[in-house]
Amino acid sequence: MNLKVADFGFATYKKIDRLKSYRGTMTYMAPEIKEGKQYDGRHIDVFSTGVILFIIVQGIFPFKEAKKDEYFYNLILSGKLEHYWKKVGGQNLSPEFKDLILSMFSYDSSKRPTVEQLRNHPWMTKPFSMKMTRQVLLDNLQTKRSVKTATSSRDEEACRAINDPMLEFVRQTSASQLNLYKFNDMTDHDIDVAPGVLWEDLQVFNTDFFDGQMKLEQNAEKKWFKIAVKNEDGGNDLEVKIKFLDLKTAEQSCEEDEPTNRLRVRFTKKRGDLSKWYQIFNDMKDAVLEDILLAPTLHHEEDLTTAFCEGGNQE
Repeated sequence: MNLKVADFGFATYKKIDRLKSYRGTMTYMAPEIKEGKQYDGRHIDVFSTGVILFIIVQGIFPFKEAKKDEYFYNLILSGKLEHYWKKVGGQNLSPEFKDLILSMFSYDSSKRPTVEQLRNHPWMTKPFSMKMTRQVLLDNLQTKRSVKTATSSRDEEACRAINDPMLEFVRQTSASQLNLYKFNDMTDHDIDVAPGVLWEDLQVFNTDFFDGQMKLEQNAEKKWFKIAVKNEDGGNDLEVKIKFLDLKTAEQSCEEDEPTNRLRVRFTKKRGDLSKWYQIFNDMKDAVLEDILLAPTLHHEEDLTTAFCEGGNQE
């Protein structure tokens, strides 16, 4: 192993076992730094190296932050490892790798392996075939391309499904009415699929990534979807309404070359904690919505706002 990770702005050689500075990039920081504890620089370097190794092997971050209340890291701390590996798509990773990476992510820094222990770990010492590894990477790439093609086909099918009953959730909106809304990239997005596709993705997220803790509702008469999440701490439950605004004119259709079949989808938090909604919405985008949420084609000249549109009189 010949690993070199350097950030000389944060480097130190004095009292390396009794450091106190709050430094580093959030996703790579060990939990003892986040909690403001005195820490050993060697232990936190092993933790950060574990994050880098996980990204190299799996292609994604293992968690957003190493905090006890962060969803993915909490799965590790609570011993729900089978559930964790399913969530990060790592069911097929080798037992040796799982053992190594989880030891590097130990909450107790003294339980993380030393560099010497890393060198001698079974995952590091087992035979390695460059030819086989290359073939595995090519196979994975082909699988991802196939999934992307299937997703595109699904979206095109949804666009052509003009009899989809979910289209009754689309609000016919004039340009002047649309201009009354402030664009906000955390609440407003464009999509070129039917509302039913988004509804399906919400159900997948709830089942596969949120342990079924969401209550999903729809009201065709008032033309909205609703997300509700119970607040276990006793505060207001989170409630978010989703509305669809038609951006195309009556003459435009799915067959035209221009992206005229777009809808504006608006996520409006009605009740509950704003930061909690931010976290859930970001997780939702990462897990299931990344391929369908588009940059808006309208309102390029608007004064952008970072405030959420809460409440309001319009159903």
